Amino acid sequence: MNAVSQIRIDVGSVRGSQALSRLLEYRDMRRILDIGSGAGEHARIMRAAGKDVTTVSLETPADLIGDYCATHVLSEFDAIWASHVLEHQPDVGLFLRKCYRDLRPGGLLAVTVPPAKPDVVGGHLTTWNAGLLIYNLIVAGFDCRDARVSAPYASGPGYPPYNISVLVLKRRAALPPLRFDNGDIETLAPFFPVPVRHGFDGRLPDINW
Repeated sequence: MNAVSQIRIDVGSVRGSQALSRLLEYRDMRRILDIGSGAGEHARIMRAAGKDVTTVSLETPADLIGDYCATHVLSEFDAIWASHVLEHQPDVGLFLRKCYRDLRPGGLLAVTVPPAKPDVVGGHLTTWNAGLLIYNLIVAGFDCRDARVSAPYASGPGYPPYNISVLVLKRRAALPPLRFDNGDIETLAPFFPVPVRHGFDGRLPDINW
């Protein structure tokens, strides 16, 4: 069982603010990998909260420079933070499977993505809702039945609701054979945090949030 604080930490108006606040509630998640760390604003908040943070990004400043999917990390982490990174991945499955490998047993993955929109913009290769995110996490091996899921939320006052977050502990989903076609949602339904069926609306409300 992971120790979770009852105190919400004010992290300001950074992207994924609610997810970051919830990540910091887990007192035993000390070693954190921040993927796509950018200017380091999330890492600074985590370090100020006493976390040991390793950053990885395509550009400086970061502890590890390069593509995360091609980056070898020397040990498993207690938690992985990936805020507004997944939509930039050319191979989502590869990325999420590597996250699974780089977490210790019982470790926490915190993923935040923007909500689906009709506009096609540079760098955003995929669009998301919470249901699709959970579906992909399950296919990558995560049992999401106890996942914490957010509806779209704003980073702070005056911002648009541009964050969908899922926090899930590393617990193996023993996947049966999949067809990658009709029927797979029902096959994977036991690993979702809510009842689902083929064609369900992926715009989920807050769950365990």
